[in-house]
Amino acid sequence: FRKLFWVTTLMQVLASAFDLLIINRYNVAWGIPDKWFYMFGDAIIGPAVMMFAFMPAIVLTSKLVPKGLESTTYALLAGFQNFGGVVSSQVGIWATGAAGIETEEPCNFDNLAWLVGICHCILPLFAIPLTFVLIPDLLMSDKIIDDEHLNEEPTLAGEAVALVKDEGEGKDAKAKDQ
Repeated sequence: FRKLFWVTTLMQVLASAFDLLIINRYNVAWGIPDKWFYMFGDAIIGPAVMMFAFMPAIVLTSKLVPKGLESTTYALLAGFQNFGGVVSSQVGIWATGAAGIETEEPCNFDNLAWLVGICHCILPLFAIPLTFVLIPDLLMSDKIIDDEHLNEEPTLAGEAVALVKDEGEGKDAKAKDQ
């Protein structure tokens, strides 16, 4: 799981590096039009890489969730992902304003390269050391949790079922005695 996260993070950073090259107009100096360079940037490669990153996360989650709670957990994850998207958009709007970037007349993109470099290239790399703590060093096909104890009934429910069974057996025994 860790290696997949590392690969997708590095691919995302690489795609953002292409955006930095476009912002600084290096592609024009090299004779490559924007529309060709844009194909390797974050707007095109980013969503594909995010899907590659999302799949191992879903597999990991499915292996960690107790049986019967899969749909609830997936709904929570979807909600957190939507919430994270909204928060990141708002933080991006704030960071754009704080960097002094103006998209209306008079436009000012002086700090855009710094902003993209920090937010799209440097900050994602800070997540890689966290993988040693938060993501198990296992293959996607490895077993993470032993399912044997998950099939047992919970203690409280198990006691209630045992009590009902005992009462039923008691009635059967009384009926045989009579």
